[in-house]
This record gives sequence, structure tokens and C-alpha cells, in this order.
Amino acid sequence: RSADCPDSPLGRTPGKQWYQRRVRGTNLRVAMSYDQLCQKIGTAIFKIGSNVNSLQKQVSIIGTQGETPALRAQWERKKVEIQNAVESTNGMMRQVTDMCKESASPQEEKTRKIQVERLRQQFTDALKQYKKYQSIEAEKERAALTRMRSRTASLRSEMTRQPIVDTQYAENDQLVDDDNRQQKLAELQEFQDELDTTTALINEREEAIRRLESDMVTVNEMFREIGAMVHEQGDMIDNIEANVEVAKDRVEDGTAQVIKASEYQNKYRKKVFILLAIVVVAAVVIGLVIYLTTRGKK
Repeated sequence: RSADCPDSPLGRTPGKQWYQRRVRGTNLRVAMSYDQLCQKIGTAIFKIGSNVNSLQKQVSIIGTQGETPALRAQWERKKVEIQNAVESTNGMMRQVTDMCKESASPQEEKTRKIQVERLRQQFTDALKQYKKYQSIEAEKERAALTRMRSRTASLRSEMTRQPIVDTQYAENDQLVDDDNRQQKLAELQEFQDELDTTTALINEREEAIRRLESDMVTVNEMFREIGAMVHEQGDMIDNIEANVEVAKDRVEDGTAQVIKASEYQNKYRKKVFILLAIVVVAAVVIGLVIYLTTRGKK
């Protein structure tokens, strides 16, 4: 199927523009919550790691007799799945980063930032693992391509050294025998068949290398985008910490004011109590003086 068809299991890896449309379309159709998005990111990262591990176990087969068309088709499907997951996860990471700014409080924003940072680190590790596999695969593919080109050169050289059977059939007594002629024709046909097959495999492998190199460029772009998000997230956490510190200072100031108010209230109560005690004592003294004075007159 054509390179523009994303559903083809053996087709070319879909371009970045298709994935961006796919991510945007998904966002428009499904409004996921922050927790749902984080869960989906975690699932995608796990899928990337699982597929990469599967490919790493078979990378040594590339360029050997164990490499069959069925295996190559399986590898291509897994690589398409990885590329899908990588690009969609990158889009979801941008969304979840933006969601951190929509938190209800600075503390919630900081908590989300820590969670997003953990997801970003897991995504980065998965990308590093995938990038390492891509480098190994590219090396294996290029080595196999070099051997194939060397083989085609050897086949062409061998074919040029073969006698021209039809021309020498009548002139060369050694080739008069029909069985010998048929054998020479069969050998030439074998050389030609192998040359055609090897040439087709060379074209297929060259196309695979071009797709692989395109995927490697995409992964490198992902690393740059993650670096930009880390920088942005760093500025954001600085602002969060500053807001938390301001809120902390305000809470401390408020607490100090409450303590001072409590102290003032206690002092006021003491003053009122002392005044009341003085009034009571004075009233008692005056009462005693009046009582004693009145009794003395009697």
C-alpha cells in the first residue's frame, strides 16, 4: 500500500503531519481529565518499551538467513506502532504540561508538576531505548546492504566470464554437446535469477533505511521538544515555589498578627480585672468606713 496509507501493516511509516492531525482529532473528540491523560501516557510508554524490547531480541537476525519476509513485515508493524505511540505520547505530554497551569492551587500545581516530571522521565528513557535500537538496526541494515551490493557486483562479474552459448554453439567444438549447452544456459539463468532477487532486496533495504532515518530524525525532534518542555516546566516550578513562599510568608504574618491580637486581648483582660479588683476593694473600704462611722455615732 502507499506511503500515505497509515493502516497498511507493510506500508511506509506515516508522516508527522498525519500524526498531528490524529492527535488533534483525538483531542477534539475526547476531553480527558488530567488523571485519565496521565494514565493514557503511562500505558503508551509501556507499549513503546514492550515493542522496543521485542525488536531488540531479534535485531541480530537482520542480514542473516534467518531474516524472512514474514519477520520483516512483523518488524515494520511494530515500528509503526512504536512511532504512533511516540508521537501521540509527545502530544499528550504537551497537553498534560498545560494542565499543570490550570490547577486549583499552587500546591496542586506543584504536585502535578512532580507527576508530569516523572512521566516525562519515563518517556525520555523509552525514547533513549528506542533511539539505541534504531542505531543498532541502522548499522545492521547498512552492513547487510553493503554485502548485498558486493554480491551483485560478484554476480555481474561472474556472468561476464561465462561463454556466450548461442554464439559459440556452432563455432566451439567443446560446446557442440547439447547437454553441455543446456547446463551453461541453466547456470546463466541461476546467476540472473539471483541477481534479480538480490537487486530487489537491495531496493527494499534501501527503502527501509530511508524510513528508519526519517524515524530517527523524528525521535531527535522529540528530544528537542522534551528539552523545551523541561525548560518551560522549570520556569513554572520556580513560579510555583515563589507563590508558595509568598503564601507561606502571608500565613506566617497572619499567624503573628493573631498572636499579637491575642496578647493584646489578654493584657486588656488583665487591666479590666485589676480595675475591677480596685473598684471592689475601694467599695469594701468605703463601706467599712461608713459602717464604722455610723456605729461610732450611735
